[in-house]
Parts: sequence; C-alpha cells; structure tokens
Amino acid sequence: MIIFGSRTRTALVGVLFFACALCGSTAAQRLHRLRTWFTLFFVPVFPFGHGRYVLQCAYCGGQSSMPRDGAERFAADAERAQAAHLAQETLPPTAQ
Repeated sequence: MIIFGSRTRTALVGVLFFACALCGSTAAQRLHRLRTWFTLFFVPVFPFGHGRYVLQCAYCGGQSSMPRDGAERFAADAERAQAAHLAQETLPPTAQ
C-alpha cells in the first residue's frame, strides 16, 4: 500500500509595521508564503507551483492575498528595516 497526498506548508517571509487595509490599525503586518507539497508516506517530496503569498494583520488577524512582485518588494523592505534596526542597536551611545 502506497500512501500519498498533499500538505500545505507556511513560511514567514517578513514583518513590517503599517496601517492595516482591513481594520485601519497600525500594527505588524506579516507576510507568509504558502506552498502545497506532494507527500509520499507523509514526507514532502516536491512542491506544486510557486505557492501564494498572504498578508496577515497581527491586530485583527485579517488576511489578504498579495501578488508575487508585491511580496518580493515587501520582503526587501522588511530586510532593509531589520538591517537599519540592527545597525541602530549597535551604535555607541552619544555623549551629551
């Protein structure tokens, strides 16, 4: 007996803070990539397609789909924001 099927896996791509389009609250907006995988004996073997991107508000939990090019821009902006935040943390304190 061969057991096969599919499973959807979610990966966090990035997080940015801005106003939610659904609730209007300024909160963390998380971008997730969902991919469906073919499984054989419950082991993921290969993915179907490129997957899809979903933007989720941390405040209201609302979700909306995002096109691939928008998701790539979001991920780049999230990386820049994280790098700027880390650089700001490592700066020596200023003398007053």
